[in-house]
Amino acid sequence: MEKLSISSEDLNKLGQSFATVGLWRGEFLEENMRRLGWRIAHLMQRQIKGHTYTGALTGSIRSQYDPGTSRLEIGPTQKRGRYDAGLLLQRGTRPIARLPFAPIAAWAEHRGLPAGPVWWKIKTKGVDAHPFLEETLARGDTQTALRNTAKRIGMQFVTRALQVLPLSGGGTVSFESGQSVFGP
Repeated sequence: MEKLSISSEDLNKLGQSFATVGLWRGEFLEENMRRLGWRIAHLMQRQIKGHTYTGALTGSIRSQYDPGTSRLEIGPTQKRGRYDAGLLLQRGTRPIARLPFAPIAAWAEHRGLPAGPVWWKIKTKGVDAHPFLEETLARGDTQTALRNTAKRIGMQFVTRALQVLPLSGGGTVSFESGQSVFGP
């Protein structure tokens, strides 16, 4: 059985390695965050599928990662006139006084509903909110993707930092499935 011994000198090396994280963290974050963005965008598309008519809103969902700020943004980009279509779905609307009949009639026909009552409800009460952002984040598969990405990034950071430690017998340090594996 291999044994890992860490001396105070090794702790110093390990501390120095972690101190330089700003120089190498980007190589792990960017790849992982882009993959996470793609996955959550796909899950968001699945989440709103039942609330769409033409599919344009679903098809407009994008993920964008900014390495400069380490910020990941995911959401639809579709517009309805000058309004953000994603926000209209997310928040709903107030009554729409000058609501055109034809687009509502086409939507109602697609759903097998009578157009008149649907049009009147939107005109007098507005469109109900469908909080797809919260629903997407609450999904079990979204939570799994977030958890797995955080674990993967953490393991990559630790593995990179531990590369400065020498092991007797020319061993290596690697991590698999959340368990430490030390070997010759």
